[in-house]
Amino acid sequence: MSNRRIIGSRRDHGPQYLLLTIASFAITVAATRWYLDLAGYPTVGGGELHVAHTLWGGLALVAAAILPLLWVGHRALWLSALLAGVGVGLFIDEIGKFLTTSTDYFFAPAAPIIYGALLLLVLLWVLARRSRGDAIEATHAVLDALHDSVDGRLIQQERERVIALRQEKGEPLPGGIHAQLVEVLESPAVDRRLITAGPLASGAARRRFERILPTRIERGLIYLGLVVAALAALIASLALFGLFYTEAELDLSGLANGRVEIPQNALWTVLLLAVNVIAGTSAVAALVLRVRGSTRWIDVAIGAVLIDLVVGELVAFYATQFGALTAAVWNVTLLGLLLDLRIREANARPATDDD
Repeated sequence: MSNRRIIGSRRDHGPQYLLLTIASFAITVAATRWYLDLAGYPTVGGGELHVAHTLWGGLALVAAAILPLLWVGHRALWLSALLAGVGVGLFIDEIGKFLTTSTDYFFAPAAPIIYGALLLLVLLWVLARRSRGDAIEATHAVLDALHDSVDGRLIQQERERVIALRQEKGEPLPGGIHAQLVEVLESPAVDRRLITAGPLASGAARRRFERILPTRIERGLIYLGLVVAALAALIASLALFGLFYTEAELDLSGLANGRVEIPQNALWTVLLLAVNVIAGTSAVAALVLRVRGSTRWIDVAIGAVLIDLVVGELVAFYATQFGALTAAVWNVTLLGLLLDLRIREANARPATDDD
């Protein structure tokens, strides 16, 4: 195995940093749009001067780039990931101004472009998370743990995890340098610098969450979400039936919302209704599987939510602009509940080879 990498080895916690960037990106765009709508789209400045929030996004991106260049350790990387998401969110929120000669902030395709960019980042996160890494990358995880130890920020659980990862991957190069690094990490000198794990690493946060939201209530919320999706599919089916079997044209002029541009082409509404039917039908299939006692119902339910999030919301952000934010937040919440329930049920049964 060659020890020369064109760019370098992938970070052990890379997907977690990227997830923080995605979350801060989405929250920044949503918060910015909601604030501007409530404030009446104020102008920061006076006369010819207007300080667009793209400027603040650029400053956040500069800070995100500088932090890991000047500081070592997880805290610098966490802060860099957070600022990167905020910077990208503030920048891309004004994408309509850069795509039109009239610098139209309310350009209708801007909303689906922003959402599409978010989906691409999520796809990158999924690919990064599925990568299992190699022996050299496992060694870099040990080095990161040593950095945290030097800074007095290493916890016992993290040390055990990277050592187990290093041993799993084997020794990639002659000379035993990787094994020596593990010996240093296991040394009494490092023992004395270990710190107590926080609520997340120790599992206290998860246990507290499970007390606040017991499994039966979480499962009930999921059932409610699937039933709502099924009812939405039924309403969408009736609407499609009415559109195709009546001569009346769909009038979208009443959807105008001040300065926000709402597309008047009925095709986008038809597409949105069709996706709702598909997602709702999948939700019904998940409920049927649950009634029959199949363990695959959660996977089918996750698929139904993903159809709505990836396809339905992309169309919705064009057809209804940022009016689709509420539905997107609900779908993300439902997806989170489903993924958490899958973890709970996996932990409640004996492990198998498939795990």
